[in-house]
Amino acid sequence: MQKLFTGVVTVLAPALSLAAGISIDASQQQSLTVTLYNNDLGLVRDIRQLPSIPAGESLSIKDVSHQMMSETLRLENAGEVLEQNLNTNLISTHALLQHYIGKDLQLARTNLATGQESRISARLLSYEGQTATISNAGAIESVPVNSNGWRFIFPSLPAGMQSKPSLEITTQGSKANSEAILTYLTRGLSWQMDYAMTLNQQGNQLSLDGLATLNNQTGVDFNNSKILLMAGQINQPPSNHRFKQERGMMAMAMSDGMDSGQPQQLQDYQLYKLPQTTNLQTGQTKQVNLISSDQVKTEKTYRYRFPVYPGLDHNEYQEKPNIELSFKNSASSNLGFPLPAGNARVFSPDNDAQLQFIGSARVEHTAAGETVRLPIGKAFDISIKRQQSDFEKIFNGHKMAQKLEIRNSRNTAAKVKLNADFSQDWKIESSSHTYTKSAAGQAQWIIDIPAKGLETVNFSVQLMQP
Repeated sequence: MQKLFTGVVTVLAPALSLAAGISIDASQQQSLTVTLYNNDLGLVRDIRQLPSIPAGESLSIKDVSHQMMSETLRLENAGEVLEQNLNTNLISTHALLQHYIGKDLQLARTNLATGQESRISARLLSYEGQTATISNAGAIESVPVNSNGWRFIFPSLPAGMQSKPSLEITTQGSKANSEAILTYLTRGLSWQMDYAMTLNQQGNQLSLDGLATLNNQTGVDFNNSKILLMAGQINQPPSNHRFKQERGMMAMAMSDGMDSGQPQQLQDYQLYKLPQTTNLQTGQTKQVNLISSDQVKTEKTYRYRFPVYPGLDHNEYQEKPNIELSFKNSASSNLGFPLPAGNARVFSPDNDAQLQFIGSARVEHTAAGETVRLPIGKAFDISIKRQQSDFEKIFNGHKMAQKLEIRNSRNTAAKVKLNADFSQDWKIESSSHTYTKSAAGQAQWIIDIPAKGLETVNFSVQLMQP
């Protein structure tokens, strides 16, 4: 009995042979280096063994990215390139139906009761959506493409249509075997950084693990490849200026001799190399440990920022300060190397030594010597009550006073940073606590609150009219 089919099945009669010439695939690879960028971009450096190439002979290079940016392609050690073509006309039912519009083909159907197959010859008139229109013995019929039982039988494979993308290159030829170096930029590659941090119960030290997540959506596997990760904001200019500048990016990142370990400064970016070769399959998301450091010295503070406007305000504000973790990216804090941007998730042990998630924040690209600040949430046990305590109009502006009551219900002391934002030129006339001018329009108070304690901050300020 014949096999029963479900849905549309594409059948090809004996296909036309593909173009003649020299063909090489991934089995000829000698070395493969892939540089991933953060914004859907990758650089591939593919070295393959080539035989001697007669002048004018067609060279087909298979197993290349489906999303190759062909205008960035460079081929070395294969003779002077006369012509290059990226063939992405891939075999699919949709592509075959589109090609055979106006041409003859066959349709087959199996009788589910008897198992007998019947075939008809027809001309494909149109194909749109899920319906094909055919001419059969002078009658016009519509055929649902996803109908059970139908099969389309195509006489042959259209010229140039293939199962995988390939490069077709014609050169002036080379007289001896060589190692051709193929370099190109491609879409479909990206990476991102994710940090897992564990904060101790005292809030003064954390461990840091940086995981790099690699994504491959190029349609091709990169096996046994050296992986480089470029950290930094790469500008991609408009397409009419893209070729020249992207060639510059390629020259920057093509070096294959950097050592793993510490990142390499490359122009104004940082380049990381995974310590071992790896396989990055198409459609795969892979995570690798890139950065690790224990006992990072950390400071936990509470920040509260509030506006001061020249107007009468009878409202009483009850609010919670933000929790902020900060650490210096320096050797003194057990760090001191560039940190790529990424999301940080912070955990802390409870009384049973079980890790609990306590918040997340974004780490920006952080050079050595800079400070990382992570606002991970709002404090539960610290409350701030704020109210305008005085207001009057004066000849050159306004004078007002603010009162802030900060209550700490914790069993440990807390440090709270208060930041007042002034909408006009300002001058503080009196303050119960020492303050600093942290910015042109901002004053800051750093208040130590004892365990189970209450601290009251009072200040008066003049806001001058412009």
